[in-house]
Amino acid sequence: MTILREISRFAVRVRDGDVGPDILRDARRRVTDIIGIALAASGMEPARIVGEVIEGWGGEQRASVVGREGRYPTAGAALLNGTLAHALDFDDTHLPSVLHPSAAVVPAALAAAEAAGASGRDLLAAVAAGDELVVRVGMAGYDPDLGNSIFFEKGLHATSIAGTMGAALASAMVYGLGEGEIGHAVAISASMGAGIIEANRTGGTVKRVHCGWAAHAGITAAELAARGLTGPPTVFEGRFGF
Repeated sequence: MTILREISRFAVRVRDGDVGPDILRDARRRVTDIIGIALAASGMEPARIVGEVIEGWGGEQRASVVGREGRYPTAGAALLNGTLAHALDFDDTHLPSVLHPSAAVVPAALAAAEAAGASGRDLLAAVAAGDELVVRVGMAGYDPDLGNSIFFEKGLHATSIAGTMGAALASAMVYGLGEGEIGHAVAISASMGAGIIEANRTGGTVKRVHCGWAAHAGITAAELAARGLTGPPTVFEGRFGF
């Protein structure tokens, strides 16, 4: 029983109904919070930049973007919505992991759910499970002796790295993937998580895109897994694992 398999089984149980109404209510608050933040950030410069990029990419119009008319390819919509979710740095925060769990998970889940025609209840279950994974991965990097995250000690943005995994899990759930495919989606996403926090010190606007890219990567990982790409079963605890 690998860690990845435990996570996959957990995700399937949550999707199948093993989640309480209080957790779903909490997930709903996080969804509405992220949408509100994204709307507030929709006029910012990062919204213009990322919006122009995804419009230039083109592709099948399947998912919406907060504050914009029309629809976009699923991963592109997640990229822009995730950018908006983190642009103001006002997204939900978990301590002591120092994570913004919903900033990548909610944009990915919203885009994937819209593209898949998933129900509202399945969306909320996916957000709850995705946020849970983000926080657990973040806490695995918390060093109580340091009183800080080892991600931050090494200049890494834990929100975008762990957020990619949570986004992959949530996307795979709303896409209706099976236990094995959900596991592969998370395992694949571990190769896609990225982000450094040097912009916090010396400037640059790239950090605002971190959660958008995590949401984009999570959806991509889920779609690759759905089509047969696989990831390592020991992605967490293996010698060269996370």
